[in-house]
Amino acid sequence: MARVEFDSLYIETTKTSLPNKEIQLVVFNGKVTNSNSFEISRKIHFIFEEEIYNIILDLSNLEYINSVGVATILTLIKTVDQHSGKIVIGGLNHFLENVIRLMELPKKVEIYHSLEEAKKAFS
Repeated sequence: MARVEFDSLYIETTKTSLPNKEIQLVVFNGKVTNSNSFEISRKIHFIFEEEIYNIILDLSNLEYINSVGVATILTLIKTVDQHSGKIVIGGLNHFLENVIRLMELPKKVEIYHSLEEAKKAFS
């Protein structure tokens, strides 16, 4: 497990083993704002230190995200895609549901309302 803290936000990763693969759970807690977004975008690749490219993004505790934060999520998606992994979103609050709809994520990024549903996507 790794935890990286920023002003108004922390990101936590936990490796989870499912019967046929390892998955990295990435939890965002707090806000991606103008004061922390550039530092987050510079350090976000810590998520891939263990070279696990099957990712569940838990955004249920992400209270706010700005455009740089959106770009950072798109960078995560691109990195996963380049390594033939899979990324799903497991948990969104009401604010983020609207933001995600506006983002027009690649069609292969699946969105689930809960973490348990997201884990089943890897079964």
